[in-house]
Amino acid sequence: MAMSDKRILCVGLICLDELLYCENYPVEDSVEMVVARELRPGGNAANDCAVLGELGVQCDLVGTLSINSRSGSFVKQQLETYGVNLKLCEIVEDKEFPVSICIINKSNGSRTILHHSGEWPWVSYEAFLKIDLSQYAWIHLEARNFDHLKKAAKRILAWNSGERRPIPMSIDMQYYDDQCLELMPTADVVIVSKDFARALGYKSMSDTLDGLYGYLKPGATLVVPWGEQGAAAKGPEGVFLAPAYPPERVLDTLGAGDAFCAALLSALSSGCPLQHSLRYACQVAGAKENVLSPVNLPLLVVQVGFQGHIEMYVPLPT
Repeated sequence: MAMSDKRILCVGLICLDELLYCENYPVEDSVEMVVARELRPGGNAANDCAVLGELGVQCDLVGTLSINSRSGSFVKQQLETYGVNLKLCEIVEDKEFPVSICIINKSNGSRTILHHSGEWPWVSYEAFLKIDLSQYAWIHLEARNFDHLKKAAKRILAWNSGERRPIPMSIDMQYYDDQCLELMPTADVVIVSKDFARALGYKSMSDTLDGLYGYLKPGATLVVPWGEQGAAAKGPEGVFLAPAYPPERVLDTLGAGDAFCAALLSALSSGCPLQHSLRYACQVAGAKENVLSPVNLPLLVVQVGFQGHIEMYVPLPT
């Protein structure tokens, strides 16, 4: 498979995001006026795929989706405008589609997320079992639904142990769970968030690299994005630190982490060195923070018009 024809598979959450823009973050037991409201697709894996689509990378999304409800139909239509293939998703009926309420503080660009999934099911291993893995150059898993996720990781490992072209596997660990530590040795690339690291008591990127790298299998890479401090990574190529690339004014941090993750996958799957891929991902995340976009999808652009039209791409590192 030529890298120009690379296809990435993402497995994880799809939901509806309701964005509430406020001049300031609400004080408890008070009234704060919402100056703008938007409904957009959400979920880490869904956002990753939308970003990859903006980069021109072909990607398939595997998650649970409702197509008969107004929310599900809206999310499906929006994701497809980014070129995301949803044909592998499990269709769920007669259950409330998950939603995230996102409060955006316009004074500093911060975002606060309240997520509700109720009885909504996660994607099953049975859905993953039906997938032809041979068409993918990279597989990315979101650390949720651990019983099924472990089986999916085991299937990928079995595939890679055979006489086939191995498929690199990455896992995004946004929220800490003890089972995440069990999954770490299965992946080629592990991405852990700042919140994940802090839940384990780590106070810096270097502490996180030192504390968690031993959980990885030989030859794997650990990536630690740390917001305004940039990101760090440790792998066979060495230890690297990339600075943040903040805009003059941070308008909206919602989706910046997903922008980082997808840009990293795009670069690494293209064969870019780890150091260059890390810097590129930080540049893309910074570009996202300079966009007060009406969509909740982290567009990989330096400048974006109000309707989300691309004016200039962030170029891949060379």
